[in-house]
Amino acid sequence: EIFGFPYLVPVHQGRVAENLLFSTLVEPGMIVPNNNHFDTTRANVEVNGGAAVDLVIEEGKHPEVEHPFKGDIDLGKVRRLFEETPRERIPLAMMTLTNNSGGGQPVSLENIRGYSELCREFGIPFYIDACRFAENAYFNQQREPGQQERSVPEIVTAIFELADGCTMSAKKDG
Repeated sequence: EIFGFPYLVPVHQGRVAENLLFSTLVEPGMIVPNNNHFDTTRANVEVNGGAAVDLVIEEGKHPEVEHPFKGDIDLGKVRRLFEETPRERIPLAMMTLTNNSGGGQPVSLENIRGYSELCREFGIPFYIDACRFAENAYFNQQREPGQQERSVPEIVTAIFELADGCTMSAKKDG
């Protein structure tokens, strides 16, 4: 009901979900782009021989800079990566909501939509690391133009309609 996906594999921790996902899809030499990989996400990509590529916007790298969505991914860098990398080397793309490794910074719905559209254009499955998805949706409601009249559950639905799947720890926002 929350995510709208037809299948659910319950696991006791997010790192186990990551392990199942990446041990199934990632092979040596592959890359997994993300706004910022959480430490266990990075470890699960790398233990399978992949490279975890962080593509957060420049503002997200500077704590002193004010920006409402410092967790956004740099869509220009994503496009270049997708254009320059053979498709078979990118098994999936991820986005962490909120951006835990970036200080828990939120990602705009507009940015999630843009990333999803790039993934569709290049035929790359799009997965969300849903560690703090409800918190992220709250920030969307409070900070993003055009989202103030929507409820947090409506924004959550809009987010996950853009994804092919997700990983998460049910100890968190779930």
